[in-house]
Amino acid sequence: MDAHAILTAQGWRGKGHTLHPTSDSTGLTHHLLMKRNDDGSGLGSKKGDHKAEAWWLNAFDQALKGIDTKSGTMKQTLKGGALEKITSRGAAGKYTGTRGLYSSFVRGGVMEGTVGLNMVTGLPTPPDSGAGTPEACASVDGKETKEERRARREAKKLRKAGRQARKEAEERAARKVEKKKAKKAERERIKAGETKEERRARREARRKRKEEKRRLKAASGG
Repeated sequence: MDAHAILTAQGWRGKGHTLHPTSDSTGLTHHLLMKRNDDGSGLGSKKGDHKAEAWWLNAFDQALKGIDTKSGTMKQTLKGGALEKITSRGAAGKYTGTRGLYSSFVRGGVMEGTVGLNMVTGLPTPPDSGAGTPEACASVDGKETKEERRARREAKKLRKAGRQARKEAEERAARKVEKKKAKKAERERIKAGETKEERRARREARRKRKEEKRRLKAASGG
């Protein structure tokens, strides 16, 4: 990557000049100096290094510890904390304003999107151009071919068969519901007119049927 060419394209005046578009009094005229690592130790070799760099985390932690909730409301008791120093008027001037840090940056251009462009020609596609996805099976001179006619008839036959199957399933379900209702009504009628002896005999017969089913199931190994 050619950093010099990229910065020049963004408005940099070249070596020996700051990033400011017109004045060298704002910003640095030399590159950022990096600390040399001569001992070969990597990140995390010293305890507390990661905490020392996380100044924003320490600032927020300090502000949270200064919140008092004993009175039922949240009240900040910390005065002159790190966050307050950062957001104060004097500190903010370091970053904003005509001589602030952010004024040294050059505003770049805006990348245009590809929505509405013809990906082949790169030109905008008019709404009435008719350009779009071609049909999977185009007809010759607008006439339906034998293959298209056969496929259309086959699709129609499948739709008709599907409708018939759904209709039959609905009819079976309706008959099943009616049958259950009739059985329930018959049981209610029998219960209403039977005596104690008949009710006892009916329950005994039902118990015997259940026992017979269990015996047959056990005999078949199921």
